[in-house]
Amino acid sequence: MSGEPTVFWVGASTSGGLGAPARGIRRLEVDGAGAWRLGEAVQVGENPMFLALRDERIVVSHELAPGGISVWAAGDDAETLIPLAPLGVADGDPCHVALSPGGRWALAANYSGGSVTAHPVDGLGPAAAAARSTFTGSGPVLDRQGSPHLHQVVFDGGLALAPDLGADRIRLLELDEATGSLAAVGEIAVHAGAGPRHLVVTGRRALVANELDRTVSVVDLDARTELGWYPVDARIAFRGLGVSAIRLTRGGVVLVGDRDADALAGLRLDRDTGTLVHVASVPTGGIHPRDLELTHDERFALVADQGSDSIAIVALDAEGVPQELVDTVPTPAPACLARLPR
Repeated sequence: MSGEPTVFWVGASTSGGLGAPARGIRRLEVDGAGAWRLGEAVQVGENPMFLALRDERIVVSHELAPGGISVWAAGDDAETLIPLAPLGVADGDPCHVALSPGGRWALAANYSGGSVTAHPVDGLGPAAAAARSTFTGSGPVLDRQGSPHLHQVVFDGGLALAPDLGADRIRLLELDEATGSLAAVGEIAVHAGAGPRHLVVTGRRALVANELDRTVSVVDLDARTELGWYPVDARIAFRGLGVSAIRLTRGGVVLVGDRDADALAGLRLDRDTGTLVHVASVPTGGIHPRDLELTHDERFALVADQGSDSIAIVALDAEGVPQELVDTVPTPAPACLARLPR
């Protein structure tokens, strides 16, 4: 391989609901020329759909009912995983997990449970009950917003931001790093029917990918208000699948997985005005982009196309605008691309 590669761990569905059933999670390396190396599947339990990485730890979210969280450590050969502790039961289809700034707690977004749960990481095991913050509310899209559906947790300093697709809210929580207790400390409303799924934080703004109406919202975190929202790609016919993951390049380009187009969309962020303009969309060659991540040098974006059992490697220009599909990595039902820190 050319130069020091970017290392990812690939979360996947073992249930076969979308894509072929995977046998576990996999280590993927991508170098500066876009060449890749894919490791063998490592079994870590059922439906390891989302992963969070910190140092040698891999925290796994098992998206099931009720589902659970487990933690693993990388072995000396970098591809063997050692179980550290089952962290116990979550609260209904945990679809995302994030590690707290201090690293002692794993926060899970529970889609069907309508809650966020905090799980101890340091070997306390399943006997330790998870702290829970449960929400209420709904939205106007009756078949998708009948109740809260927490979809992600992102830390902004000591504050946890949790997009709630079911209630058109960004839930705000504080975690007590010493005890693991959770306190709901407010919320940020986005426009009705948006269906906020994932977000990224840049400065004192959050950029929110809204699954249901195919937009990205710009949110002022200090004022706790939505400043505006912008179509991901107005040319694409609505198919009811919407958008998924979101990332921001160093050059100010917002990358969004577009499941209606089976493409990677790029929107340019004007940091002064807080506005977004669509600049490019590149088909991934696959089906149902579930997650995406960047290589460390930002030459490439990787897109996990769960429905086609493939990961797309898309070349980016110097600012991060998608250019072309350069290769495809075959792997069953990829659902998450967790990048190993340098």
